[in-house]
Amino acid sequence: MGKYQFTESWLLEASRHEVWNLIKDFEQLRCWQGVSFQRLQEGTSKNGIGDKYRMNMKTKLWYTISLDFVVTEKQEETLICLEAYGDLSGQGIFRLQESGAYTRLHYDWQVHTNKPWMQRWEPLLRPLFIWNHNRVMGEAVRGISNQLGARLV
Repeated sequence: MGKYQFTESWLLEASRHEVWNLIKDFEQLRCWQGVSFQRLQEGTSKNGIGDKYRMNMKTKLWYTISLDFVVTEKQEETLICLEAYGDLSGQGIFRLQESGAYTRLHYDWQVHTNKPWMQRWEPLLRPLFIWNHNRVMGEAVRGISNQLGARLV
């Protein structure tokens, strides 16, 4: 089974409050080209813990990805943890750290593929899957930067 561990770290010229207000509710992330989020269920917590979402993504290659995820932990303006399952399964962690006029948005994504064709061809296609991930995440952060009107450093 194809297992991947990605670590992304971006520096945005925006306050942590501005970045948090955009990413805290995934349905607001309309700035990520080719990706849509739909809230399937609200959690029992008012801060979003337990919220369940569906994410549909058109990748930069020939395939699409669909997965559901649950917010497992949320700390105001600091942390969002996710548990994902579907075409990909794993855990994601967003961390925000403010430094003066900048905010570091850090994302850890530990995931494995579940689509049978991806598992079968993973030894050959792994470099393409990694390339695709990097392009998709690059678009995500550029979209966040544009939506905030913030410079990506």
